[in-house]
Amino acid sequence: MRTTNKARNRSHSTLPSQTSRLSRTGLTPAVTAALFCSLAVFMLSMGSFAQAQMNASQASTGHPGWVQIPGEVIRPDCVHEIPNGATVEVHDDQTTVDVTLDGSPVARYDACPEEAIVTRPHAHTEDLSRAPGTGNGRIEADLWKVPLGANDDIDYLAGAWTVPSFPSQNGATIYLFNGIESSSRGWILQPVLQYGVSPAGGGDYWAVASWLVSSNQAFHSPLQTVYPGNSVKGYMEMTAISGSTKYWEVEAKDTTTGAYSYLSAHVSGQQWTWAYAGVLEGHSVTSCGQLPANGREVFKGSVVDHGFPAYRPASLQGWDGGIYSYGGPLCHFAIVSAGGTLRF
Repeated sequence: MRTTNKARNRSHSTLPSQTSRLSRTGLTPAVTAALFCSLAVFMLSMGSFAQAQMNASQASTGHPGWVQIPGEVIRPDCVHEIPNGATVEVHDDQTTVDVTLDGSPVARYDACPEEAIVTRPHAHTEDLSRAPGTGNGRIEADLWKVPLGANDDIDYLAGAWTVPSFPSQNGATIYLFNGIESSSRGWILQPVLQYGVSPAGGGDYWAVASWLVSSNQAFHSPLQTVYPGNSVKGYMEMTAISGSTKYWEVEAKDTTTGAYSYLSAHVSGQQWTWAYAGVLEGHSVTSCGQLPANGREVFKGSVVDHGFPAYRPASLQGWDGGIYSYGGPLCHFAIVSAGGTLRF
């Protein structure tokens, strides 16, 4: 049986009543104040996570021709752009995928011939004093492993941030995003702000897209250009459950211009327990000037709900800061986890 929250004005822990899907990420000062009161500052020597079993530079070297997406190195033929608002339905075998738009078939994708290499950090922080290297990988993250029962998930995560300044130097790809990840660490849903060229496209400008990434395939909605100083809201929301399949909406929206990039995803057999209030990734970073010139990003008012279809607020005590050895230059990295601030 499919369990659905049918009300379009879903009651999230910090949201006012809304009628539009594109405006359900409103955030309140109370939650922001609670976060500032309850969480600590994490500097270079501190963090909850660090480098994955293989970092992005190592993975790229061992797999020439593969591409870097947020959190993974993957074959380029296994990264798929889908229409804005399309649905990605992952079948029970976890590999075969159908893409539809307004109920009409768009494409079917079989399993990728080779597994992607997950480069999201999985262990405690590494020493950041080593010499700069190739500058590929996750740099900072404000994250939380939400303590949930076996039959419970994060069912809603939302936050807001501002499109930062352009870097003073081009040549790198920068990702800034929030997101949720499965307990298996093999799947992540994320609305992503990027600068530079990625497998989704792009150039020397900022743009947003929504992503569903697994260790087998990756899907993203089309890039939408955004501009420094504009406000971005990103959310992931569970809208229904059928057996072990969970139905998701993922959106990145420029609330200044109204531009948005959006997808739906149906994924089976996963429990979603990892929350990311904000993440900075950099690829081909060789200079601090290739990071945004304003030197920080603030992810404001992060909301985490669980208990679908009730959308109950999760505890606000669990955010933690991680700074990772990504092999690039050290650029004043620090995390003020209480305020969702990543400094660089």
